[in-house]
Amino acid sequence: MDSTLTSLLDARAGALGRDLATALFAHDAPHYREMPAEEVRARCDRLVAAFLEAVRGGGPEPFVRHLRGIVEQRVAEGFLLREVQQALSLLEAAVWPLAEGAGGDTATVVRRLAVVTGIVGQGKDELARAFLDQLERCGARASSLQRRLDELFRGTEPTPQG
Repeated sequence: MDSTLTSLLDARAGALGRDLATALFAHDAPHYREMPAEEVRARCDRLVAAFLEAVRGGGPEPFVRHLRGIVEQRVAEGFLLREVQQALSLLEAAVWPLAEGAGGDTATVVRRLAVVTGIVGQGKDELARAFLDQLERCGARASSLQRRLDELFRGTEPTPQG
């Protein structure tokens, strides 16, 4: 754990959430743009909190756990994978300058950037896996329901005789 990075990110957590919400409204993320601003901000704040928990713990698990937890909701709301991935990329882009500017020798800065990229990268990988798994389950469920519906209406069509 890098206490300098942790302290810096903790102090900037509110601004990170606010700036992330603003960036999502400015980018090609239609489902975020259609949501009330306060809901987007709350979601961004939760994402930042999970990221900071991962930074404090020195590993991606809290961040990955958060992302796994939101997948079903985002799929149900019609979000595209790229929209949620974009939120992660924007978070990473906002944190990089902070990590880079936190001081220290080259090795320290590189280690901080590796922590940030590692957490976000693992999150993106797991998000994609969980998102695609959820879509597959939804597709299988839709196919099953369609078969049941077809069976239900089989034989209800009028015959040519009358």
